[in-house]
Amino acid sequence: MKRLWIVVLLAVLAAGGVCGQQTTGAQTSAGVQLEAAIKKEVVDGDLKTAIELYRKLAQATDRPVAAKALLRMGQCYEKLGDTDTREARKAYEQIVREFGDQAAVAAEARTKLAALAGGGGAAGGSTMAVKRVWAGPGAGSSISIGSVSADGRFVSFTDWGTGGLVIHDLATGQDRPVTNNALNGTSGESVESSLISPDSRQLAYNWYNPDGSYDLRVVGLDGSKPRVLRASGNGVSRVDPLAWSPDSRHLLTEFGKTDGTRDMMLMAVADGSTKLLKAMGADRSPGGVFSPDGRYIVWAVKDGISLFEVQTGRGSSLVPDLAPHEVLGWAPDGRHILFSSERSGSKDLWLVAVADGKAAGEPELVKKGYNGHALGFTRAGAFYYSFFNLAREVHITEWDPATGSLVTPLQPVSQRWVGVSRNPDWSPDGRFLAYIRNSTSKDSSIVVRSTSTGEERELQVGKMTIGMGLRWAQDGSAIVVPAFESGRGGNLMRVDAQSGHATPLMPLPGNWNYPRFDLSPDGRTIFYMKHRDVPNANRVQLLARDVQSARETEVIEGVGLNWVSVSPDGKRLVIGVEEDRSLVLRVLPATGGEAREVVRIPADEANYRVWASWTQDGRYLIFAKGQKGRPTGNVQAWRVATEGGEPQRLGLTVDELWWLRLHPDGRRLAIGTWKTSAEAWMMENFLPKAAAAPVARAK
Repeated sequence: MKRLWIVVLLAVLAAGGVCGQQTTGAQTSAGVQLEAAIKKEVVDGDLKTAIELYRKLAQATDRPVAAKALLRMGQCYEKLGDTDTREARKAYEQIVREFGDQAAVAAEARTKLAALAGGGGAAGGSTMAVKRVWAGPGAGSSISIGSVSADGRFVSFTDWGTGGLVIHDLATGQDRPVTNNALNGTSGESVESSLISPDSRQLAYNWYNPDGSYDLRVVGLDGSKPRVLRASGNGVSRVDPLAWSPDSRHLLTEFGKTDGTRDMMLMAVADGSTKLLKAMGADRSPGGVFSPDGRYIVWAVKDGISLFEVQTGRGSSLVPDLAPHEVLGWAPDGRHILFSSERSGSKDLWLVAVADGKAAGEPELVKKGYNGHALGFTRAGAFYYSFFNLAREVHITEWDPATGSLVTPLQPVSQRWVGVSRNPDWSPDGRFLAYIRNSTSKDSSIVVRSTSTGEERELQVGKMTIGMGLRWAQDGSAIVVPAFESGRGGNLMRVDAQSGHATPLMPLPGNWNYPRFDLSPDGRTIFYMKHRDVPNANRVQLLARDVQSARETEVIEGVGLNWVSVSPDGKRLVIGVEEDRSLVLRVLPATGGEAREVVRIPADEANYRVWASWTQDGRYLIFAKGQKGRPTGNVQAWRVATEGGEPQRLGLTVDELWWLRLHPDGRRLAIGTWKTSAEAWMMENFLPKAAAAPVARAK
């Protein structure tokens, strides 16, 4: 199954509310302008233009908008780097001085000022500098950055438009494909993560295959001699590269197994032979990096930061830390380890000194606030990381079913949740639109919006995080969502639409990173996709689960089953199947039986993320087709008869479309977009001076 949840799960930008339910005309205007400025910052990535827009709004008579504009202006200056920190401080100081009545914004401004005051680096270091070194291929680009070369010249990244691996030259700004980027997304293959070797000669990466399996591969930095080091199989479902050894001869790898457990392995790059370092069981991944002399691996275990001695296999605690934490890198002289931790209530950067395999002092705070992905240390002692911008937006439009043309332009569903709304679905009677508000990775709720008044209510699902899916129960009494709780797995939850009371319907399979389910109209059956157990883990089952008895029956199974949508009368299903370099839409009876092909979309136009929607009379399917060669770009809406025939293009084209739901009246559409951009940042002058230069290694 093509991994559609890419990135999940990295940092999410929070865009605060801009207006309440009762506003004056001036306040509404200011709120709309703030929304436009936030979009310029978050969606377009144009920080300088956004700053000017925020500067004008800071003079607005609407004090909540003015305060929020100043706060976001300061955040933009911080993103631009150390040279603009003074301007950020000015904005925060103005909020504290002039907007004390805006309690939440003023409190955040004080926190920002404290962070800036405490960001001078660890004791003994010179003035720390943080700056952006690359803004990515462009706003809205869909990439993930892998690692930095030891000389700081190159970064590797995956281009999700093609699935290929690319090297970006930070000095010249040029991009160079390393793997076969002629794929254009047509083969179902893609690179997910990548690591540049310390000698800057090779790249290690995991490769996703069309059958759902993963290989570990290496390739020359110039694209020469790609080879498979380890293919999945024999109980191993995927192999992930975590770190190169300093001599570029070995890889620390993680073997994810079909039984849900994982093993940490040392793999020889020459022949792919492996040595078991540690069986992790069902524990989360510890990550890990090598010490510069190659003697140790430092990784994050449940109770803190731990050292593992490669030769003896002995482990020892380095930093006790029960808060969420992650190892980010080992300084090139071998005397300091950088890690992130929430020990002080927020995710911050910390440095701990080490000597002879032990901590040589207490951890020191390096920088408040960190939401990045580690790219690694350079030989000069600079730490590189990537920052991921994500904007998700729900819009509403009206179209003419007879002609397929749009009647009204796209309108944002709400001015309150700019850039943080997703997964729309209409209530069966059409009176409400529900969607998920996801302000941060840990802050999500269901928003129920009246289609007549625009009034919005929020429903929480306890302390759980809401996953990628939302459906109304057909009687309109409840909303069903997947929800997850840290350390406890996930459940499909039924949330009462009035009281917000949440009850579990079924436990989610462990591999439900991107839940795929739908409900029967009578609410008695849940249809959902599940990977088969070993030895056929790459095959997918479509199961029908009786809500009352929990009894499950298989409707259909095979490779490439992607999503399911139930017809309004509950008698038929449409499934999306990844097959023969195409996305095939098939209709079949809800009780199982022959699956009849309705339409076949070539893979270079197939948008696997958007599920088909039924028209209320069950005669048509509304589906999506992407731009040729870039299936996620300029996505078009199409209609096809469920009995087959020539598809008809509708008058709707949307970039980065992820969700499309048809209103019961057949005239309104709710759509959701998902736009991303990635940036590479560098942090330097935060290590004690002696830590920047590497020590000579013993021969």
